[in-house]
Amino acid sequence: MKTQLKNITIAISLCSALLLSPVSLAGYEGNHAHDKASDKSYQQMSEKKFAKLTLKLGLSASQQADIKALKKEEKLQMLALKPAMNAFREQVKTLMSAESFDEQAFSQLQASNQDVFAAMALVKAKSKFAMKSVLTEEQVEKFYSMKHKRSHR
Repeated sequence: MKTQLKNITIAISLCSALLLSPVSLAGYEGNHAHDKASDKSYQQMSEKKFAKLTLKLGLSASQQADIKALKKEEKLQMLALKPAMNAFREQVKTLMSAESFDEQAFSQLQASNQDVFAAMALVKAKSKFAMKSVLTEEQVEKFYSMKHKRSHR
């Protein structure tokens, strides 16, 4: 009787595991699809911001093309730095998951990645300067006033 009950319990457990495993995998695919959807919404948001910027600043077609080219170049340069930043973030996660905070290890990690941080800052600064050279004086003033208003929200 005990053996028979044991066999039935094992059989039910195996059937449950086989039936529920596709459900758990389907959940993973749903999360991956969510990532794609958020990427698409981010792109749409960026396009909306660009359209608003075009409208508010009164950008000409050539200015729009120049700014789009500048943003594309900035994005490519930042993508080249992305693997280094991802590695840095993973190392920080590892440090943060330890039982006690190792201040010296964090300082060393921060110092060893200064070249990446400096390169990112340089890319952003070059992009801002190049965008400023595309705009007229009035557009630059309007752009900075819009930026100032947005920072006070």
